[in-house]
Amino acid sequence: MKTGLLFISVLLSIIFVEGQEILEVGIYRHINIRKALFSPQKHDYKIVVEDTIILQTLTENQEVVISPTAEGKVRLEQEGKELGMFHKVRFVPLKPEAYFKVKTVIPSTKRRIYYGDLEIKKIEEIFTFINHVPLEKYLIGVIESESGNYQSKEYYKVQAIISRTYALKNKEKFLHEGFMLTDLVNCQVYFGKFYQNPKMIKAVEETKGLVLVDDELQFITAAFYSNSGGQTENSENVWNKKVSYLRSIKDPFSVGKNNYKWVKRMPKERWLNYLQSKYQYPIEDSVALEKVLNFKQVNRKKYLAGWESHILLTDVRRDLRLKSTFFSIELEGNEVVFRGKGFGHGVGLSQEGAMNMVDLGYSYIDVLNFYYTNVNIIDLEKRNYYLLE
Repeated sequence: MKTGLLFISVLLSIIFVEGQEILEVGIYRHINIRKALFSPQKHDYKIVVEDTIILQTLTENQEVVISPTAEGKVRLEQEGKELGMFHKVRFVPLKPEAYFKVKTVIPSTKRRIYYGDLEIKKIEEIFTFINHVPLEKYLIGVIESESGNYQSKEYYKVQAIISRTYALKNKEKFLHEGFMLTDLVNCQVYFGKFYQNPKMIKAVEETKGLVLVDDELQFITAAFYSNSGGQTENSENVWNKKVSYLRSIKDPFSVGKNNYKWVKRMPKERWLNYLQSKYQYPIEDSVALEKVLNFKQVNRKKYLAGWESHILLTDVRRDLRLKSTFFSIELEGNEVVFRGKGFGHGVGLSQEGAMNMVDLGYSYIDVLNFYYTNVNIIDLEKRNYYLLE
C-alpha cells in the first residue's frame, strides 16, 4: 500500500473508534447546489482530495467555499484564493466528537451542523454531498428532524430505536446512487444536529445498540408516521405485502391530537371526472354514484366503494394529496367533503400516539410493543451472536 493511502486509512479510522457502523447519507437531496460554505465547528478537519492527498488542515471556524466546475470537478476557495479543482473532496475530522457547519449559498438555505465528515463529488451529473457519520450520531440528527425539540427523553428513546432499526434495515437502499440513505422522507428526515438537546443525546446513549427484530432476528420494517386517526393500518393495504408485526389495531392514544382530524372540500364535478377518467367508474349508475358520494369508514378499508371497484384508497390519497386514507365522503350542495382522520400511511407507529402514551406514563418498551405486534427488542451484539450460532 502506498504511504499516502495508508495515512489516509489511519486518518479515516479515527471516527471508527467506538466500533460503530458508519453510514453514508446523501444530504441536500432536494436541491441543486451551486455554491456552499464549509467550516469546522468543533476540532480540526483535514481536507483530503482524490482519496490520497491531504491538502491542508482547517481549524475551528475556518471557512472554505465549495462550488462545481463545468468539467464536473469540485472547486475549493479560501479567502478569495483558489485551492484547486478536484474530482473528489473529503473533509475529515481529527477527533470522534468533531462536527462541522455547512451552508448552501446558491440556492440559499439555513446552516446545518453535522457530525462525522463530508464528501463531495459528482455522481451522474449531480453535485453530491455525502455525510459519513457514525450510526449513533446520525440518530441524534434524525430524532431532531423527525420529532422536534420539545418531547420527553422517553419518547426520544422510542424514536431512537425505530430510527436505528430503519437505518440498519435500509442501509443499502440508495447504493445505486453512491450512498446508503438520503436525508428526505423516502428514508428518514435528517438535517444534522441543531438543537444540541441533551435529552436526545441521552436517549440515544441509553438505548445504544437496541433494535427491533422479528422472530427470525431480522430487522423489522419500523414504519412510523404522524397520527393513526384512531386505528393503525395493515401493511398489505398500503404496500401489498402482509407483515406479521404490522397489524391494524385500535389506537385510542392518537385520538384528539393535533393531526387527528382533517377536512378537504372539492367540487362534485371534479371528483366525478377524476373517477371516470382514471377508473372508468360508472357515475351514470345511481347505485354506483351513491357509493362514491356517501362513503363511510368506521374502520379502515382498502378500497373506495367496495373491493369490486378496484379503486385503492392509497391511490386516491396520493392523487388528491390527502393526509390519509382514513376518510369518509359526503355531498354538501355541489361540493364533495372529505372528512378524514390521521396523517400519514398509518402502518406501524403513530408518533403523536406514542408521545401521548409516554405522557401518560408508559415506557418506551410499552410503546413499541403496542404499535408493533409480537416484536423483540434486542441488542445488536446479542443479535449478531445468535445469528452466528
